[in-house]
Amino acid sequence: MVEPTDDTTASGVAPPREPLIRFAGVQKRFGEKVIYEDATLDIYPGETITILGGSGTGKSVLIKMLIGLLRADAGSIQAFGKEVTRLGEPGLLEVRTRIAMLFQSGALFDSLTVEQNIKYPLREHRWGTDKEMAARVAEVLEMVGMAGSQKLKPAQLSGGMRKRVGLARAIAIQPEVILYDEPTTGLDPINVRRINGLILSLQAKLGVTSIVVTHDMDSCFTVSDRIAMLHERRIAFVGTADETQQCDIPYVREFVRGGKGTLDQDL
Repeated sequence: MVEPTDDTTASGVAPPREPLIRFAGVQKRFGEKVIYEDATLDIYPGETITILGGSGTGKSVLIKMLIGLLRADAGSIQAFGKEVTRLGEPGLLEVRTRIAMLFQSGALFDSLTVEQNIKYPLREHRWGTDKEMAARVAEVLEMVGMAGSQKLKPAQLSGGMRKRVGLARAIAIQPEVILYDEPTTGLDPINVRRINGLILSLQAKLGVTSIVVTHDMDSCFTVSDRIAMLHERRIAFVGTADETQQCDIPYVREFVRGGKGTLDQDL
Protein backbone atom coordinates (compact mmCIF):
# COMPACT_ATOMS: atom_id res chain seq x y z
CA MET A 1 0.00 0.00 0.00
CA VAL A 2 1.29 3.45 -0.90
CA GLU A 3 1.64 5.76 2.07
CA PRO A 4 -0.25 9.00 1.47
CA THR A 5 1.83 12.13 1.02
CA ASP A 6 1.03 15.75 0.34
CA ASP A 7 0.77 14.83 -3.35
CA THR A 8 -1.03 11.46 -3.23
CA THR A 9 -4.02 9.82 -1.62
CA ALA A 10 -3.80 6.47 0.20
CA SER A 11 -4.56 4.74 -3.12
CA GLY A 12 -1.48 6.30 -4.68
CA VAL A 13 -3.55 8.55 -6.95
CA ALA A 14 -2.83 12.28 -6.90
CA PRO A 15 -5.84 14.25 -5.64
CA PRO A 16 -7.52 16.68 -8.03
CA ARG A 17 -5.74 20.00 -8.20
CA GLU A 18 -7.57 23.04 -6.94
CA PRO A 19 -7.62 25.94 -9.41
CA LEU A 20 -5.81 29.10 -8.38
CA ILE A 21 -8.09 31.18 -10.60
CA ARG A 22 -11.60 30.34 -11.76
CA PHE A 23 -13.92 32.04 -14.25
CA ALA A 24 -17.46 30.66 -14.09
CA GLY A 25 -20.36 31.81 -16.27
CA VAL A 26 -18.82 35.24 -16.81
CA GLN A 27 -20.79 37.70 -18.92
CA LYS A 28 -19.56 41.00 -20.32
CA ARG A 29 -20.84 43.49 -22.87
CA PHE A 30 -20.00 47.00 -24.01
CA GLY A 31 -23.23 48.64 -25.06
CA GLU A 32 -24.79 46.48 -27.76
CA LYS A 33 -21.62 44.43 -28.28
CA VAL A 34 -21.65 41.18 -26.32
CA ILE A 35 -18.12 40.03 -25.46
CA TYR A 36 -18.91 37.04 -23.22
CA GLU A 37 -22.12 35.10 -22.76
CA ASP A 38 -20.65 32.31 -20.62
CA ALA A 39 -16.88 32.34 -20.07
CA THR A 40 -15.76 29.44 -17.89
CA LEU A 41 -12.13 28.47 -17.26
CA ASP A 42 -10.01 27.03 -14.45
CA ILE A 43 -6.32 28.01 -14.17
CA TYR A 44 -3.97 25.96 -12.01
CA PRO A 45 -0.92 26.91 -9.93
CA GLY A 46 2.37 27.02 -11.81
CA GLU A 47 0.99 26.55 -15.30
CA THR A 48 1.29 28.77 -18.36
CA ILE A 49 -2.04 29.03 -20.15
CA THR A 50 -2.48 30.97 -23.37
CA ILE A 51 -5.74 32.66 -24.39
CA LEU A 52 -6.27 32.56 -28.16
CA GLY A 53 -8.92 34.27 -30.25
CA GLY A 54 -9.48 36.63 -33.12
CA SER A 55 -9.34 40.41 -32.82
CA GLY A 56 -12.26 41.74 -30.82
CA THR A 57 -13.12 38.44 -29.13
CA GLY A 58 -12.21 39.69 -25.66
CA LYS A 59 -8.83 38.17 -24.87
CA SER A 60 -7.56 41.21 -22.99
CA VAL A 61 -10.98 41.84 -21.44
CA LEU A 62 -10.74 38.51 -19.64
CA ILE A 63 -7.49 39.31 -17.83
CA LYS A 64 -8.53 42.90 -17.09
CA MET A 65 -11.65 41.59 -15.35
CA LEU A 66 -9.43 39.33 -13.24
CA ILE A 67 -7.70 42.31 -11.63
CA GLY A 68 -10.72 44.58 -11.56
CA LEU A 69 -9.71 47.00 -14.31
CA LEU A 70 -13.01 45.99 -15.90
CA ARG A 71 -16.03 44.60 -14.08
CA ALA A 72 -17.94 41.50 -15.17
CA ASP A 73 -21.65 42.01 -15.74
CA ALA A 74 -22.51 38.59 -14.30
CA GLY A 75 -20.87 35.35 -13.24
CA SER A 76 -18.02 34.55 -10.87
CA ILE A 77 -14.29 35.33 -10.98
CA GLN A 78 -12.27 33.83 -8.14
CA ALA A 79 -8.58 34.30 -7.38
CA PHE A 80 -6.80 32.84 -4.33
CA GLY A 81 -10.21 31.87 -2.94
CA LYS A 82 -11.56 35.44 -3.15
CA GLU A 83 -14.56 36.48 -5.23
CA VAL A 84 -13.05 39.29 -7.30
CA THR A 85 -16.40 40.55 -8.58
CA ARG A 86 -17.42 41.51 -5.03
CA LEU A 87 -14.21 43.23 -3.97
CA GLY A 88 -13.93 46.96 -3.39
CA GLU A 89 -10.78 48.91 -4.12
CA PRO A 90 -8.89 47.80 -0.94
CA GLY A 91 -9.59 44.15 -1.76
CA LEU A 92 -8.59 44.61 -5.39
CA LEU A 93 -5.36 46.26 -4.30
CA GLU A 94 -4.53 43.16 -2.26
CA VAL A 95 -5.23 40.93 -5.26
CA ARG A 96 -3.01 43.14 -7.43
CA THR A 97 -0.09 42.60 -5.05
CA ARG A 98 -0.29 38.92 -6.06
CA ILE A 99 -1.09 39.39 -9.76
CA ALA A 100 1.08 41.54 -12.04
CA MET A 101 0.37 42.51 -15.63
CA LEU A 102 2.67 43.20 -18.56
CA PHE A 103 0.72 45.55 -20.81
CA GLN A 104 1.01 45.32 -24.59
CA SER A 105 3.05 48.52 -24.95
CA GLY A 106 5.04 48.06 -21.75
CA ALA A 107 3.10 51.05 -20.33
CA LEU A 108 6.19 52.79 -18.99
CA PHE A 109 6.05 56.35 -17.68
CA ASP A 110 7.99 58.35 -20.27
CA SER A 111 9.05 61.03 -17.79
CA LEU A 112 10.64 58.51 -15.40
CA THR A 113 13.88 56.56 -15.67
CA VAL A 114 13.92 52.78 -15.87
CA GLU A 115 14.73 52.62 -12.17
CA GLN A 116 11.92 55.01 -11.25
CA ASN A 117 9.46 53.03 -13.38
CA ILE A 118 10.30 49.80 -11.59
CA LYS A 119 10.26 51.45 -8.17
CA TYR A 120 6.76 52.81 -8.79
CA PRO A 121 4.85 49.63 -7.81
CA LEU A 122 7.35 48.94 -5.04
CA ARG A 123 6.54 52.32 -3.50
CA GLU A 124 2.80 51.80 -4.02
CA HIS A 125 2.96 48.52 -2.10
CA ARG A 126 5.45 49.85 0.49
CA TRP A 127 7.94 47.18 -0.45
CA GLY A 128 10.91 48.38 1.63
CA THR A 129 13.56 51.05 2.13
CA ASP A 130 15.14 52.97 -0.75
CA LYS A 131 18.22 50.76 -0.46
CA GLU A 132 16.11 47.58 -0.59
CA MET A 133 14.15 48.88 -3.56
CA ALA A 134 17.33 49.81 -5.45
CA ALA A 135 18.66 46.30 -4.85
CA ARG A 136 15.39 44.81 -6.08
CA VAL A 137 15.49 46.97 -9.23
CA ALA A 138 19.00 45.73 -10.01
CA GLU A 139 17.93 42.14 -9.37
CA VAL A 140 14.94 42.15 -11.71
CA LEU A 141 16.78 44.03 -14.45
CA GLU A 142 19.44 41.33 -14.31
CA MET A 143 16.71 38.69 -14.65
CA VAL A 144 15.37 40.23 -17.88
CA GLY A 145 18.77 40.93 -19.43
CA MET A 146 18.70 44.69 -18.84
CA ALA A 147 21.40 45.08 -16.17
CA GLY A 148 22.83 48.59 -15.85
CA SER A 149 19.91 50.34 -17.57
CA GLN A 150 18.55 52.08 -14.44
CA LYS A 151 19.23 55.65 -15.57
CA LEU A 152 17.87 55.32 -19.11
CA LYS A 153 14.57 56.90 -20.13
CA PRO A 154 11.95 54.92 -22.11
CA ALA A 155 12.64 57.07 -25.20
CA GLN A 156 16.15 55.60 -25.25
CA LEU A 157 14.87 52.02 -25.38
CA SER A 158 13.87 49.86 -28.33
CA GLY A 159 10.46 48.18 -28.38
CA GLY A 160 11.89 44.92 -27.12
CA MET A 161 13.81 46.66 -24.35
CA ARG A 162 10.67 48.52 -23.23
CA LYS A 163 8.82 45.24 -22.92
CA ARG A 164 11.64 43.72 -20.91
CA VAL A 165 11.64 46.71 -18.55
CA GLY A 166 7.86 46.40 -18.30
CA LEU A 167 8.34 42.74 -17.38
CA ALA A 168 10.96 43.68 -14.78
CA ARG A 169 8.46 46.10 -13.26
CA ALA A 170 5.78 43.39 -13.26
CA ILE A 171 7.91 40.85 -11.38
CA ALA A 172 9.44 43.37 -8.96
CA ILE A 173 6.68 42.88 -6.36
CA GLN A 174 7.18 39.09 -6.49
CA PRO A 175 3.73 38.22 -7.88
CA GLU A 176 2.28 34.72 -7.87
CA VAL A 177 0.58 35.30 -11.23
CA ILE A 178 1.79 37.23 -14.28
CA LEU A 179 -0.59 38.38 -17.01
CA TYR A 180 0.97 38.97 -20.43
CA ASP A 181 -1.12 41.08 -22.83
CA GLU A 182 0.20 40.45 -26.38
CA PRO A 183 3.82 40.28 -25.15
CA THR A 184 5.40 39.78 -28.60
CA THR A 185 3.28 42.14 -30.72
CA GLY A 186 5.40 44.48 -32.84
CA LEU A 187 8.69 42.77 -32.04
CA ASP A 188 11.26 41.38 -34.45
CA PRO A 189 11.94 37.60 -34.41
CA ILE A 190 14.99 37.94 -32.15
CA ASN A 191 13.04 39.84 -29.50
CA VAL A 192 10.07 37.47 -29.85
CA ARG A 193 12.36 34.57 -28.97
CA ARG A 194 13.85 36.60 -26.11
CA ILE A 195 10.43 37.39 -24.60
CA ASN A 196 9.27 33.78 -25.00
CA GLY A 197 12.45 32.65 -23.28
CA LEU A 198 11.79 35.05 -20.40
CA ILE A 199 8.24 33.73 -19.95
CA LEU A 200 9.60 30.19 -19.71
CA SER A 201 12.51 31.07 -17.44
CA LEU A 202 10.35 33.07 -15.02
CA GLN A 203 7.94 30.17 -14.74
CA ALA A 204 10.85 27.81 -14.02
CA LYS A 205 12.76 30.11 -11.63
CA LEU A 206 9.88 31.73 -9.77
CA GLY A 207 7.17 29.08 -10.10
CA VAL A 208 4.69 31.72 -11.21
CA THR A 209 1.38 31.04 -12.89
CA SER A 210 1.27 32.76 -16.28
CA ILE A 211 -1.71 33.81 -18.41
CA VAL A 212 -0.65 34.85 -21.91
CA VAL A 213 -2.97 36.68 -24.31
CA THR A 214 -1.75 36.39 -27.90
CA HIS A 215 -2.59 35.59 -31.50
CA ASP A 216 1.04 34.58 -32.24
CA MET A 217 0.85 30.83 -32.82
CA ASP A 218 4.62 30.26 -32.63
CA SER A 219 4.78 31.92 -29.22
CA CYS A 220 1.66 30.08 -28.14
CA PHE A 221 3.11 26.64 -28.81
CA THR A 222 6.49 27.64 -27.37
CA VAL A 223 5.34 28.76 -23.91
CA SER A 224 2.01 27.05 -23.22
CA ASP A 225 1.14 24.16 -20.94
CA ARG A 226 -2.49 24.58 -22.01
CA ILE A 227 -4.34 26.67 -24.56
CA ALA A 228 -7.83 28.17 -24.24
CA MET A 229 -9.61 29.38 -27.36
CA LEU A 230 -12.36 31.99 -27.47
CA HIS A 231 -15.18 31.40 -29.94
CA GLU A 232 -18.78 32.59 -30.12
CA ARG A 233 -18.50 34.66 -26.94
CA ARG A 234 -17.28 31.86 -24.71
CA ILE A 235 -14.18 29.77 -23.99
CA ALA A 236 -15.03 27.01 -26.39
CA PHE A 237 -11.89 24.83 -26.29
CA VAL A 238 -9.18 24.06 -23.74
CA GLY A 239 -6.31 21.63 -24.33
CA THR A 240 -2.58 21.07 -24.30
CA ALA A 241 -0.40 22.32 -27.15
CA ASP A 242 -0.42 18.85 -28.73
CA GLU A 243 -4.18 18.52 -28.34
CA THR A 244 -4.66 21.92 -29.93
CA GLN A 245 -2.44 21.11 -32.91
CA GLN A 246 -4.20 17.80 -33.48
CA CYS A 247 -7.72 19.10 -32.86
CA ASP A 248 -10.28 18.44 -35.61
CA ILE A 249 -12.78 21.07 -34.44
CA PRO A 250 -13.08 23.38 -37.49
CA TYR A 251 -12.65 26.74 -35.72
CA VAL A 252 -9.63 25.46 -33.78
CA ARG A 253 -8.01 23.90 -36.84
CA GLU A 254 -8.60 27.00 -38.97
CA PHE A 255 -7.15 29.33 -36.35
CA VAL A 256 -4.07 27.18 -35.74
CA ARG A 257 -3.40 26.82 -39.46
CA GLY A 258 -4.10 30.48 -40.18
CA GLY A 259 -7.06 29.70 -42.43
CA LYS A 260 -10.20 31.73 -43.02
CA GLY A 261 -13.64 30.69 -41.97
CA THR A 262 -15.78 30.65 -38.89
CA LEU A 263 -13.45 32.78 -36.79
CA ASP A 264 -13.91 35.68 -39.16
CA GLN A 265 -17.42 36.06 -37.82
CA ASP A 266 -15.97 37.19 -34.48
CA LEU A 267 -13.68 39.88 -35.92
